[in-house]
Amino acid sequence: MSSLRQDLEAVSRALQALHKQVLEAEGAYLPGRSSLELLDHLLNDPGWAWLRALSSLITDLDEALAKDPDVTPDEAAAAAAHVRALIFGLGEPRDESFLNRYRPLLQQSAALASAHGELKQLIDALPPESQSTSEKLHARHVWAMRCKHL
Repeated sequence: MSSLRQDLEAVSRALQALHKQVLEAEGAYLPGRSSLELLDHLLNDPGWAWLRALSSLITDLDEALAKDPDVTPDEAAAAAAHVRALIFGLGEPRDESFLNRYRPLLQQSAALASAHGELKQLIDALPPESQSTSEKLHARHVWAMRCKHL
């Protein structure tokens, strides 16, 4: 198994931990609420629509890694760019509705802030995107095609 693949699998686990901390910070685990009820709220409640971007990012990453065990540095850089844009608000595509709900939670939850910091360390260890716009766009396209759900 390639080192980049292992690094991206670690990023996926860190994103899952971050997702869990967001749910805890938002009080999603209410007493008496079943896992099925929570899942229904996350999928269908408009109040949770902002969090679906994170859920989709995790799904895309896992789907892409399941399709092909080999990960190129350009693909890893493109994946990291998506995480940087969503979670850290750096680069494109930014999701302001996510960031507007997520950032205040970072101030309220030490556990979420810790998970955020751990994710940042993993992302910072991945290759940077190319400085060439055309190479960057090509790598993002290749990564997007790899993430497509069948």
